Amino acid sequence: MKEKMKKESNILKLSLILSAIFVIVELAMAIIGKSQAMLVDCVFGIADLVIMVIISVLLPLIYKPVTEKRPYGYSQVESIFIIVKGISIGIITIFLIMDNIEIILNGGSKLNASWLVICQVILEAFNIISYAYLKNKSKKVNTPVISVDLIEWKIGMVTTLGMFTAFLMQFILEYTRFSFIAPYIDSVFAIVISVIMLQEPIKMVIEAFKSLILFAPEKDTLEEIKKIVKAKIRKYPYDVTFYDVVRTGRKIWIELYIKSYNSNINLKELKEAKKEVEEKLKEEFEEIYVEFTPEI
Repeated sequence: MKEKMKKESNILKLSLILSAIFVIVELAMAIIGKSQAMLVDCVFGIADLVIMVIISVLLPLIYKPVTEKRPYGYSQVESIFIIVKGISIGIITIFLIMDNIEIILNGGSKLNASWLVICQVILEAFNIISYAYLKNKSKKVNTPVISVDLIEWKIGMVTTLGMFTAFLMQFILEYTRFSFIAPYIDSVFAIVISVIMLQEPIKMVIEAFKSLILFAPEKDTLEEIKKIVKAKIRKYPYDVTFYDVVRTGRKIWIELYIKSYNSNINLKELKEAKKEVEEKLKEEFEEIYVEFTPEI
């Protein structure tokens, strides 16, 4: 467990350094090019950096073992900070949309489109290299924090590609009879980015909130658990009558209510069945706890 925590911590620190470099370079480029779309992306990047620093500091808590005093450990710490992150990004996004609407109403903004096109090519190359390197490093460390971080790098690649397209379009339009549209493209695209990205923090908060109040995991996860359990318990004279599955943070608790075909419970046999089910589930879900409860 300590080895896994160390690997996750190292990957987060590396991602944090790469993200900081990206945000600093993008912010400088955004200020020079006077681009609202790039500033929107920078704000998302800065908010993400702050949350990543907090999670990195609190990571040892997430790995603390379950105790009688804390039956769910500190798993919910992860959910709390995902909620904080989602809400903060959502609020920032709404304010950015309002700012850009005001810019459009005031006649748009004049940009150095050719400079911004070159900037996006540089940033996209940085994004792709960073994502590929982090994905390779995290192959054996599949945790919610790492997964969310990789998704954000992928979103960054798509966003940068979109901005490249917008700035290229603006550069082309400046030399056509539609040049009057050019000043509005940056702010329009900033609003589009904000609206699209707003879905991510909303989804993030909903999922983390479910985890915080001990809801069942998403449908796909639940179906996969049932599939594995049924396959492993088939050779034993037992049937699962009810699945009590709870997720909080990265941990999953499963209580299986067992009914015997012949009304007899062989404890040794039941222990073997539990071991097989648990081992198979841990191949798919790293931090999982399984209990068998015979029906009386």
